Amino acid sequence: MAKSKRQVTTAQEIQRRFVWMLVIATLVMGMAIVGTVGYQLVKQSEQSSVELMASLKRSIIDDKPDWQRWRKNSSINTKNTFVRVHNSKIGEAPATFYSPNTRKFIKARHFQMPIFSAVAYTPRYGFTYYRSGSRLGIQSEIWLSLSPITTVLLSVIGVVFVIMLLTIMLGWAYVRLTAKHITEPLASLNVAAREQAQTQTIKAALPVPNQPSEVTELAKSFNDLLAAINEHAVQEREFISNAAHELRTPIAAIRGHVRLIERRGTEHPEIVPKSVQFIDEESTRMQKLVNSLLTLSRADRGTLTLDYFDLAEALNETVEEERAVLSQPIRVTGVDTAIVFGNAESVQQILTALIDNAGKYAPAAQPITVVLQATPEIVELRVQDLGIGVADADKPHIFERFYRVDSARTRQIGGTGLGLAIVAQLVKLNHATVKVIDNQPQGSQFVLTFRGTTVGSEQHD
Repeated sequence: MAKSKRQVTTAQEIQRRFVWMLVIATLVMGMAIVGTVGYQLVKQSEQSSVELMASLKRSIIDDKPDWQRWRKNSSINTKNTFVRVHNSKIGEAPATFYSPNTRKFIKARHFQMPIFSAVAYTPRYGFTYYRSGSRLGIQSEIWLSLSPITTVLLSVIGVVFVIMLLTIMLGWAYVRLTAKHITEPLASLNVAAREQAQTQTIKAALPVPNQPSEVTELAKSFNDLLAAINEHAVQEREFISNAAHELRTPIAAIRGHVRLIERRGTEHPEIVPKSVQFIDEESTRMQKLVNSLLTLSRADRGTLTLDYFDLAEALNETVEEERAVLSQPIRVTGVDTAIVFGNAESVQQILTALIDNAGKYAPAAQPITVVLQATPEIVELRVQDLGIGVADADKPHIFERFYRVDSARTRQIGGTGLGLAIVAQLVKLNHATVKVIDNQPQGSQFVLTFRGTTVGSEQHD
């Protein structure tokens, strides 16, 4: 069974990355310091070997090195320096001369360093630097002890190591505190969001930190989201309450007439037809309400397939159907072609709802006018009536669910209170806009606007 990956906080991730970067940077710096110091010490040893070689040549008397004189005249300590001199002058017997302890040193095992070929390590003798030279048939070889240099280099390495260790420890502590300080607003925001997630009532706003700016923007975005959620929750509760109220009224009326028939239907059979008719009307009204609720629910959750179609053609078909239903005459004016981008079926549903709404509030003898206007940028369709109009205070709420301008008047006119809410949702899905304004000399006009058009010639009907 695979192990689940351990969750890492932002602070821990910042610490891990910065500590690794600090360790690598410190190691590179330490190695650079040690390498530079070591290189300079080797160069210094090389210069010392040159001086020793020069003094050795000056100490050769009668083709033999004078070790005492060499040690005395050398400006460098030659105690741990080993020398071998080979005389191969023509006419003389070859001879090799060794400084004290050189024979024993040469017989020991030597390990040559890979980078500096002149440097070698010899057990019990330490590191040595080798140099050779010849003059007048005399070959000289010097092994200069690097013990003093090694001591200095080890001291440098020790100091650098301590400094590296302190730097890493102090850097880790600083990074830890800094990471905690930086992520503290985010952690607080996370705790507040978790607490709000467990709240069943209206969500409160999250605290907005001043720094850093990213967390500030995130908190503001969360609060905007919470505000939208709260608004949606309030609308849902109001919608459920209003729907329950609208359904309760016809159900109560139906049950009242059922009881009336049960109690008095036998003795007074004349009340049965009236009660049955009332039950039929209320059940029909309840069915329309349920259908409207289902339509609105689908519109809330759904999306539409959009394409280019002729709005004038869809308008003419809808008007012909409405003329058979409404008592008011319907006039159509404007262009005879207007190509818009939307869903033709849902747009016809919008037009039907707007014309039906005008038919509810317009007098029977007054016409309903539909005006289709188009420019290269927009297409605008206006449904105008000469009815009671909409007050300015009601216009911002006219597309809300179950909103009623005048409850008593609306009850007499009929309707579910959801028609314009369905219109608003379908208009949104078609990427269009709708608004209500005053009509002249009286009444209202609903303005439906689309963008992106193809314009035709004027029509009059």
